[in-house]
Amino acid sequence: MTGTSGTPYPSLALALEAIDNLTRQGLNAALIRGESAGLIAHSEINSAPLSQKTGPFYRHLLPLRKRLASLLGKSYRQYFKVALAHKRQTGPDPDEWARSQLQPAVRTALEWVRDWYILACDGENRHVHDLGLIPFVPGQTALIDIALIAPPIPPPKSWRAPAWLFAISLPLVGIGRLKTKHVPATNSEEKLSEAHTRLLLRGARRVFLWELEATIRTALNEETAAAGAIPAETVGQEKRPPLKRKGWEQKLKLYGAIREVLSGNPTLVGMEFCAELDKRHAPPLFDWTKSGGWPEGLTWKEAWGKPGLRKKIRRVRQEAMKRR
Repeated sequence: MTGTSGTPYPSLALALEAIDNLTRQGLNAALIRGESAGLIAHSEINSAPLSQKTGPFYRHLLPLRKRLASLLGKSYRQYFKVALAHKRQTGPDPDEWARSQLQPAVRTALEWVRDWYILACDGENRHVHDLGLIPFVPGQTALIDIALIAPPIPPPKSWRAPAWLFAISLPLVGIGRLKTKHVPATNSEEKLSEAHTRLLLRGARRVFLWELEATIRTALNEETAAAGAIPAETVGQEKRPPLKRKGWEQKLKLYGAIREVLSGNPTLVGMEFCAELDKRHAPPLFDWTKSGGWPEGLTWKEAWGKPGLRKKIRRVRQEAMKRR
């Protein structure tokens, strides 16, 4: 995945940066929408009878979870397509590489699942604080004192889920069958134990990963099928040796020097770019010297000052990166 200096090749680096930015933007939008849905769910849960509290909880959670899995599946698809296009840099297994690139976003999503559970059940979490209630009186102004420093929220690991949320053997909760003595009473608003809360959240993460895996598998199959539809060279077909025009060695040396320069700084252009070529004693193209456009002893920095050669330098820079 890296060039000679250990940094990603320019085209690969730009693609990764673009996908990372898109994933981050999508996650931020999804998390903000999730916070609003969590507060609405909390309000509905508070007003629902004990036997019906799970209804608004999962009614708001399921579409959010599906949307989040779809978002990460889209990012995986983009990573996978990049891996197919840059196999020399990403390795022989594009699926494994794409999954590894997706891991930071997956960890963020798993943390979101836990935070959403806390928000929907308690009305606040480490990101959303409840500052109090404002009584509504038509025609009057309501005021509320807001402390400059918000009271600390207990760490997420200390949170205890309400007993009514615990369920087993349902696909949407991810908890398998338990021995009867291990199943807590769920007909109250009492808090679960640390172990049962941990089991509940582990099941929630498991269900999300199931849903994400199904989305990834679909993207993997579709992109693999699409890649397989591209005609390949006939197996065993003899390849005609490339024609080596006069000056091909200078061209290879120049292209190699350009790639080496840009692997360290892909944005390098102009006089600075030419200075780096001078340091590496990069030869000009044979056609340039043959036509007399590049006098003997001319440096790359001096050539940049000539409009005709400047255009050629720009073009050869682009060509060297296309044919790497």
